[in-house]
Amino acid sequence: MQTTTSQDFSASRQVTENWFSAFAAGDIARLTQLLCEDVVWHVDGDPGVSTAGLLQGRNKVVAWLRSFPQNFLAREFVISHYYGDHENVLAVGRFRHTILSTGQTVGSDMVIRFTVRGQQISRYQIYEDSLLLKQAFTVQPQPVHQQVRINGTVYRYLDIGEGPILLFAHGLFLGGQAFRAQYSGLSQNYRCIVIDMPGHGQSGHSPSGWTLDDIAEDLALMIEELFQQPVTFIGQSQGGMAGIRLAARFPQRIQRMILLGTSAREEPADRMAVWQQRREILHSGTQQQRSQLFTSLQQTLNSSRWLENSPHEALEERQLMLQQDPQAMALAATAAVFTRGDIRPLLADIRVPVLVICGEKDPATPPELSIEIADTLPSGELALLPETGHHPMLESAEQVTGLIRQFLSKTDH
Repeated sequence: MQTTTSQDFSASRQVTENWFSAFAAGDIARLTQLLCEDVVWHVDGDPGVSTAGLLQGRNKVVAWLRSFPQNFLAREFVISHYYGDHENVLAVGRFRHTILSTGQTVGSDMVIRFTVRGQQISRYQIYEDSLLLKQAFTVQPQPVHQQVRINGTVYRYLDIGEGPILLFAHGLFLGGQAFRAQYSGLSQNYRCIVIDMPGHGQSGHSPSGWTLDDIAEDLALMIEELFQQPVTFIGQSQGGMAGIRLAARFPQRIQRMILLGTSAREEPADRMAVWQQRREILHSGTQQQRSQLFTSLQQTLNSSRWLENSPHEALEERQLMLQQDPQAMALAATAAVFTRGDIRPLLADIRVPVLVICGEKDPATPPELSIEIADTLPSGELALLPETGHHPMLESAEQVTGLIRQFLSKTDH
């Protein structure tokens, strides 16, 4: 058996570190020196991805290297760990690139295996999410959505923009696109992660149900593993309820928070009978009954000003509600209404800056609930919006985006 010393590995690792340094600098001459004449280049994936395929020979690999910046704009490229022996090095990390031909930005974990001969690289193979890259190379009318399975539930999310991370979580019966006005503008300066909550949109769900605590735990793991830095959490209604749990129980994951139309209390007892009827319609009602339910909810939750002045947006919201899986919506209502509980004791544990936004005409989570949250939080501030109901990011979109931008600017470090 051949014995590998730390000195052997140190030498081979140094070759790969020299490679990454030259690659980051675009130093083709240095990269050429680090390649063996007969080097093998192995990038798995669909041929529609410009970099995928097998190559052999220094000149062919140099041509590949020259073409890379013509296809990709590197946003993030981090190597976190090295493993190996005297001739094989595994570099573990993560990248985010913008595909120049489509404008799509995607990221993936990666492992790159280098084989080192002498002081040169004789073989390169990268393991990455080639399917996601293929999707990003296809011209799409909308940005590519990504998916990740967390504790058994598939979360679908939009990843758009560059900069400090904003994580958006929407309310009951909606979807990530409810924040479209906000992320469309804020993505010019921030990286916006916009999730579909469990059971909503294209995200999956457990057929046995879930809780807001489950969502908080899932998002904490998502932040830790995929983003690896604290985020600004922006949550509306049930999204805010999950956010309070997240910020209190996983403080190291949250830099600051924005809550819209939410509550730290349990659902009032006098509303439970109505919610039970709604859940039964979702679970076993006809399509017509569900349509009537969502029309009634929309008229109850939103301000008459918005319904009258924004008929197209109101129709979009209603269609979004009707497109949801009714069985999943019944389970979502259970989590957001029936089992959510009173979490006011958690508020004192949230030490980050928090902006609390609420519509003055919000019937679902009235202003006094937001006032209570802002007054209890150690670093809370309140913004009340006139003529606005339960969905301020839709009903008063420009004002909400402006408030968020102002708060972010004030609390940026």
